[in-house]
Amino acid sequence: MKIIVVCSTLDLSKPYGATPSLWQLFKAFYEEGIELFVIPYHGHSIDSVWWRSFQNPNYYKGRVLEKVLDLFSYSPRRTTNISFIPIIARLLVKPRLYKLITEILRKEKNIEAILFIAVPLDQLKGLAMQIRKDYDIPVVYYDLDVPTSLPSHGGFTFNYLRGVDLGEYDSIIVPSEGSVTELKELGARNVNIVHFGVDPDVFSPVTVKKDIDFFFYGNGGLARAKNLKMMITEPSSILDHKFVVSGRNIDIDLGKAQLLPPVSLIEFRNFCCRAKVNLNVVRDLHAQVLATSTSRPFELAAMQCCIVSASYKGLENWFELDKEILVAETSKECIEIYQMLLDDDEMRMNMGVAARNRVKKEHTSRHRARQIIQILEKHRS
Repeated sequence: MKIIVVCSTLDLSKPYGATPSLWQLFKAFYEEGIELFVIPYHGHSIDSVWWRSFQNPNYYKGRVLEKVLDLFSYSPRRTTNISFIPIIARLLVKPRLYKLITEILRKEKNIEAILFIAVPLDQLKGLAMQIRKDYDIPVVYYDLDVPTSLPSHGGFTFNYLRGVDLGEYDSIIVPSEGSVTELKELGARNVNIVHFGVDPDVFSPVTVKKDIDFFFYGNGGLARAKNLKMMITEPSSILDHKFVVSGRNIDIDLGKAQLLPPVSLIEFRNFCCRAKVNLNVVRDLHAQVLATSTSRPFELAAMQCCIVSASYKGLENWFELDKEILVAETSKECIEIYQMLLDDDEMRMNMGVAARNRVKKEHTSRHRARQIIQILEKHRS
């Protein structure tokens, strides 16, 4: 099976949090026998042994756009509503992207589907319909940012789904069960749930000295302010233990926790494995919308970490609570759980082993790739 993928970016230096998940997913497609032809919407093409990449036909236009956003004091921490950008993109960017897609379709025989992942749909209005009309192959959109990307929540960076007819696409894939109703109201004909997964060979445990008591990594402090206060600010002010936090835009009071600059992917694994306990500090919106998965709990579990999570709806769908992951709902509960775990090395180790076993059994990137392949095959037939 051959698939054309148009994704947000392949460049790990870009500030898009889902890019490591895309690399793992594309590797999983390869392992499942899928041949991928990948076009990044932002940044340069990056080839690998798992996919073939094509140069973004609008790379320099994208650089110009970044300069324009700078003039408008754009910040990745808030949604930017600049109405002329989607209009310009539809006039200048969409035609060149369509031309590249048609060139690949003509050159490569038996392309069986086109998968758009985390790209701004308001800039590409009509493209999916044109492809389906001209080539009669299924076109599917995978939105990794739902529910944040939904118009009711203001969108992610841009309000990419505002004014978009999702009926252009044969199916919409999202990692959020509680977002299905709104997606159908936006015109989606079919909505499929595919949660985040992880490659347990990439996120594998390493043996290092456990010299950190509690570690958290995440981007955006305001979006998870309530849980940061509950899990880090207040406990670190009371407990005499080492709390370490890393990430972008964590600009809120963290009590006595040590705040580090964003760490690299390699450093992230080392920090997680150095920590006796890893914290899953969920964004408020993700906690409230039913069964909205994120990559972090799967990554931590794959690295055999002992995990304490803020409460969020649906976590029990992926992990057995109290055995594979612990959940806290108040600062008092956090403090009690933290003390219990630091006093029990065996419990921490057993939780980590159980969590990794769960990931390998049910939540790998290959599990998710198989789900997507089944969706594409259904629309192909």
